[in-house]
Amino acid sequence: MTKPPRKIGVIVTGGAFWEIIFCFLHLENKGYLRLPITIDSDGDDQARYIEAKLSRSPVVHIEEIKATGINALIVPGGKTLFNSLCDFDKSGNAFKVDDIFKNLVKGIYRLEKPVGALGSASLLVVKALQGITSSEAIVTVGNDPKLQAGIGSTGAQAVVTRPGEVVLDGENRIASTGGELATKRPAEVYDACENLIKGLDEFIKGRKHEKY
Repeated sequence: MTKPPRKIGVIVTGGAFWEIIFCFLHLENKGYLRLPITIDSDGDDQARYIEAKLSRSPVVHIEEIKATGINALIVPGGKTLFNSLCDFDKSGNAFKVDDIFKNLVKGIYRLEKPVGALGSASLLVVKALQGITSSEAIVTVGNDPKLQAGIGSTGAQAVVTRPGEVVLDGENRIASTGGELATKRPAEVYDACENLIKGLDEFIKGRKHEKY
């Protein structure tokens, strides 16, 4: 019997466009189905139209996503997405993340499925997993000192990376990269997204590798 294609959820609301588009491209190249996820709850027709045009496939609200229904989750960077899911800019290291997002990430982690994070999204992911990881989470936000301090406040470790590089935390199944936060060059964002998808693919297939 032919196995159904694997499906990876990608949050699209307010995310960095290059990261979303390049992740979609590399997911297709790897044979994965993409599941665009919206976090917009106010029913803004214009926002939903933009998300649908960007995704070119039906967009599902995050409340309808179950960890059992996807093989991995990708959280892009982007200021709008970041501020929609946390209050870091207002509260600093005492920040909180959205409960619905946190519960989804925790559910994915507990099912031993991987999460991919780009740029500032790495801080969202480690905050969502604070206190439940089997070991210290290791991620990157490129070289942003404010976000690195935020990561440290959660008990996770921030690794400085060059544009295009990816950090693979094999213990916690987190793949992270600086994405657009680390570079303004589309070619380097392309490489970052390709390396992120490769890392997620390794996690899903159960391959062994170094943490970073």
